[in-house]
Amino acid sequence: MGYKAKRKTITLQFEPGHDLYGLEVQLRGMNIGQYLKFTGYDGGDGETVAGLIDRFGEHLVTWNLEDEDGTAIPATPGAVQEQDHDLILALANAWMDALAGVHDGDPLAESSPSGEPSLVESVPMEALSPSLAS
Repeated sequence: MGYKAKRKTITLQFEPGHDLYGLEVQLRGMNIGQYLKFTGYDGGDGETVAGLIDRFGEHLVTWNLEDEDGTAIPATPGAVQEQDHDLILALANAWMDALAGVHDGDPLAESSPSGEPSLVESVPMEALSPSLAS
């Protein structure tokens, strides 16, 4: 009996105060071949914006998006194409960040130095004196 790998599902949720707070979106992940081609890590040029939107629509599982009348918008590639440009780009970019392991809500650890200089002394970069150079 072997291990059965499960396809990753990504849930996008937004923090209070975010323009998209309350919207929840579930998408399937990509296989490694798709991801490498999509990002250009396979040596290619990567995906275009149109390709990003197409992939987003293809991988969309469900969302709680409604129109102005409160009617649920189906989670289909065709419905994605009919939505606001800024909304879909924001969602597609959040999906790509999630695929890469980036999450805006993850704070830095309390021990993070926030870019402060290292406590280790710097190595002097001055030229050696002639007597020490030989």
